[in-house]
Amino acid sequence: MRLVCMLLLMSFTLHTHASERTKKIRQFIKTELESYPLAQLTDLYKNYFQDAYGPGHLIPDTIQAGSYLDWELNQTDWKDTTRYQPLGTNHDFYRINLWLVKNGTIPRDILLTAIVKSATMARRPEIDDWKREWQEVLAVIKETQPALPHLQTDEKQIEETLSKGEVVIHHSTAYENAYHPHYRIVHRTIFEGWKNLYLKKIP
Repeated sequence: MRLVCMLLLMSFTLHTHASERTKKIRQFIKTELESYPLAQLTDLYKNYFQDAYGPGHLIPDTIQAGSYLDWELNQTDWKDTTRYQPLGTNHDFYRINLWLVKNGTIPRDILLTAIVKSATMARRPEIDDWKREWQEVLAVIKETQPALPHLQTDEKQIEETLSKGEVVIHHSTAYENAYHPHYRIVHRTIFEGWKNLYLKKIP
């Protein structure tokens, strides 16, 4: 009898965890598509990927990262009005719109230092673990958004990338053309520190 009770309790705990996990994934999908209605599967993947791997793949060295940041700050195609955005389901990382640097809200060197520091703070799952994690997210996306544009094509592209042991996917052309994204990623602990320092006047 005791063993049966223990098994029932374990089953209930696992079911509750799975339900909470699914709820978080659904909310992640809903939030992203409300903010960016033209987002495709590759864009959802990129959002989720960035929360797990952070900005490390973007900064082989600080000098190069600074040069690319300066180049991007000189661009004129600013369409995305989202000033900052929590990523994935864990919200370990935030996207920071570079407009906040361009308009002087966040100092350029402060952001660059934060990017470099954030690169060491990602959880960076092993590729096999990442594949399983993404399959879980993908199943919910396909269930809730079966009409997502280019779903099958994007799914195949992501699958092929992961099969090579690679994890980086770029934004879709539709997303790039519609939103002209200019952002960098910082860890949530850094973002929290900025909220009352640089971001307190931003809703």
